[in-house]
Amino acid sequence: MSSFAFSSFLAKREGRFSKSRVGSLPSEASRTGIGAPMDSLASPKVLESLDLIANYVSANPTGAPDEFVRELAHRWKERGGLVAGKPRHSDRYLDDLLRALGTPIKSLTPKLVGRTHLKPTDADVLVHLFLSHWTYIGDPNSGEISVRSADLYRPLLSDAEIEGVCRFFAERISAVVVEARSEGESTATSVLPGQDTFDLLANEFKEAVALFQVSGGQTVLFAEAEKALAGFRKAMNRLWAVHKADARERILIWTVDLGRQDIEDPESLIRFMNVQALTSRFKALKLFKESVTEARWNWLQSRTVIVLHDTLSVRPEVPRLPAFDPHHVLFSAIPPKWAGSPEFLELYGHERLQQTNYAIFLRPAVKEFHEATKPSNNISSVEHQSYALRYFGNALFKSGEEGEYEMRGLELKAPGRSYVEALGTTYLAAAKMLGLPSAPTELFIEGMKIDSMHATEKLRHHGFRLLRLGEFLKL
Repeated sequence: MSSFAFSSFLAKREGRFSKSRVGSLPSEASRTGIGAPMDSLASPKVLESLDLIANYVSANPTGAPDEFVRELAHRWKERGGLVAGKPRHSDRYLDDLLRALGTPIKSLTPKLVGRTHLKPTDADVLVHLFLSHWTYIGDPNSGEISVRSADLYRPLLSDAEIEGVCRFFAERISAVVVEARSEGESTATSVLPGQDTFDLLANEFKEAVALFQVSGGQTVLFAEAEKALAGFRKAMNRLWAVHKADARERILIWTVDLGRQDIEDPESLIRFMNVQALTSRFKALKLFKESVTEARWNWLQSRTVIVLHDTLSVRPEVPRLPAFDPHHVLFSAIPPKWAGSPEFLELYGHERLQQTNYAIFLRPAVKEFHEATKPSNNISSVEHQSYALRYFGNALFKSGEEGEYEMRGLELKAPGRSYVEALGTTYLAAAKMLGLPSAPTELFIEGMKIDSMHATEKLRHHGFRLLRLGEFLKL
């Protein structure tokens, strides 16, 4: 597929193309495979769309959403017609189409025949493609896509209706996985989301200039108390190994909330104990004697900043009003773009929202990374370097019949520009406080310019204190 076809699809997803609905819904649509449970889960508009799709697909979208998606794939393949005696909509055609759209799905064929798990994100991409490329109207003798895919197909539903159906299936498949776990089914029937968090931290840290550890729930995640210190030590060792490999100027930033410090307020107690949990882990790294204790601790002291929300003791000296709110730094509220998204539901569902934990990486923009990291250059000293932020959620999942827990990380979509400004301001203030030789005076993050001149003041306005690691341990 041409790059033009790819860009046209993206534009279509963003609503820049308009098209009329083909045909009209039948007044008495068939409800094949749709039973009473559906009515409590789907909006009337989504239910109407599913009624239309049910004319082609018999599987139950509520009870067996993955099977419904697979049957929809079969129907789509049948509708492609033949080219030189072979089906136009072959597995290879579908795979090429997905790759050209920038959304390749690994192990596509096994997923469509039911041999491997269909993830919520897989369902979202596949259902959107099938419904928006429903009726082929291009050259019947051509099996190539040489023009916009929108010109070759008529959709089954409108853009808004397709988005609603995609969202429904992503949420249903996510819910089915959660239900399977709660019923104690083996992990053979459900694949753990994302990747191992320790691997994620190390791999992403290699290309980053800063790692933000933030949380709306728990700053550090470990199921068993006896494994808490060992797990934290493992994470810090992985990050330290990345530093030792190239000695670049990366910094570590933890944001924590000290709360109202009201003994009668349960939330205050939780926030206070969360701060103490992080303190105890750092103290253990300092006190427990290993051959690397001193060297590792010296590195942590030189590159770590604790951003502590302490509204009882911090008062701004000059009212430099920031354009962001405290929750844009703390992530104490779930970003609207994350709430209800397939990735967020796969990590936390609806019952584990108090366990939200995020790792955010500030890194050079991809197109400039290789130039910026040549041996003769320092990644932090490149003038007018453009940066980007990558967001990951972390969660604990049972990984086997033994009841062992595994920490998994999954990438989340960018939550918005207010978070860009908040995190950029925090990074500039932290780099200045650490006194890094190449601390930048301004940042360009995803097209936004952030100045360091009043970065610390802006944080103080919202009650944030910036602490070196030694100061934090004295709280």
